[in-house]
Amino acid sequence: MKTRHLSAAALAVAVAATTFSMSVIADNNLSNKEKAIAVLESIETGDPTPIGYINPEKYIQHNPMVGDGLAGFGEVMQALPAGSAKASVKRAFEDGDFVFTHTEYNFFGPKIGFDVFRFEDGLIVEHWDNLQETATETVSGRSQIDGPTRSSDLEKTSQNKELIAGFVDDVLMGANPGKITDYVSTETYMQHNPAVGDGLQALGEALQQMAEAGMPLTYTKNHAILGEGDFVLAISEGEFLGKTSSFYDLFRIEEGKIVEHWDTIETLIPEADAKNRNGKFRGLSASKGLDGVIEIATFMLKDGVTPAEFRPLDTAVENQHVSRQPGFIKRESAAGDNGEWLVVVHWHSLEDAEASMASFADAPAAAEFMSKLDPETMVMKRYSK
Repeated sequence: MKTRHLSAAALAVAVAATTFSMSVIADNNLSNKEKAIAVLESIETGDPTPIGYINPEKYIQHNPMVGDGLAGFGEVMQALPAGSAKASVKRAFEDGDFVFTHTEYNFFGPKIGFDVFRFEDGLIVEHWDNLQETATETVSGRSQIDGPTRSSDLEKTSQNKELIAGFVDDVLMGANPGKITDYVSTETYMQHNPAVGDGLQALGEALQQMAEAGMPLTYTKNHAILGEGDFVLAISEGEFLGKTSSFYDLFRIEEGKIVEHWDTIETLIPEADAKNRNGKFRGLSASKGLDGVIEIATFMLKDGVTPAEFRPLDTAVENQHVSRQPGFIKRESAAGDNGEWLVVVHWHSLEDAEASMASFADAPAAAEFMSKLDPETMVMKRYSK
């Protein structure tokens, strides 16, 4: 069968067609890594098949410039100038349910980007990214995207992730910066950040110059450490050139030391200006295996409301809102003999639980759900694991 290729505008129409997406459900013969690559490359090729690798009922978008769900993705594709889209994936790695990629784009202009996808049952359900304009010149003479592309030392993945977690904490976040040589090779340190040269000395000089200019590079929080073999990606936030920023740092490790570094830095926009309410980083704590918060709510149904009447409303709230929120793991509910109702929800973090509750009132299914219970009897507690 000949593969169909569409323009960006036509691909946008295919993205918006949920029935089409359901008709090309993901090929289980492909790895999650291969599916993620296919989705990104379809931006350029126009091949509609990879749309089927995205769950049309649950696609949580964390790029603040893109609307939620497949509809938001389709709107962006529609807005691209004809024939302008380019997407060449240079690296792709898999860590549990997550795939992270390093891509050279022409997406409203030349850019370098990292993308992170989370999969459930073989389909993409969540996406994060970080984009930076492509530099025409670099201090090191290396590009922002060249260098080794395939991982090795797969048996050292956990060890290398621990190394980078320590580096982020001790060096980037300042807990013990004097330990930098415990993490970074003093013999070989290849740099792909366009403003920094090779070697530890060049890195120190660049950081000192920014500090002296009153605009230090500051890391304040790490959100994720993802890895495959000798490649590890750290996702963090902080301040760069006086602006709140998102940092995606990719490291390559040899014999227990960092020997190569790529990154993108993106200025964060105010959440009020974002096209979705999912947050730039929310849900990434799942990458650390932090099944961290159990939320328990109990309440009484109103007089005359039966469990049989309430159960479809409870199911609708779960399917249409709660299960689609970043950081959601699972939800259970049950009716007691005395008219009491119990709901237990597992979240990856307290931030995820609070964000879901903040958005609950605006959920279409929430009004009828709330109308059938006695709000004065509601008790909610959260427990950290």
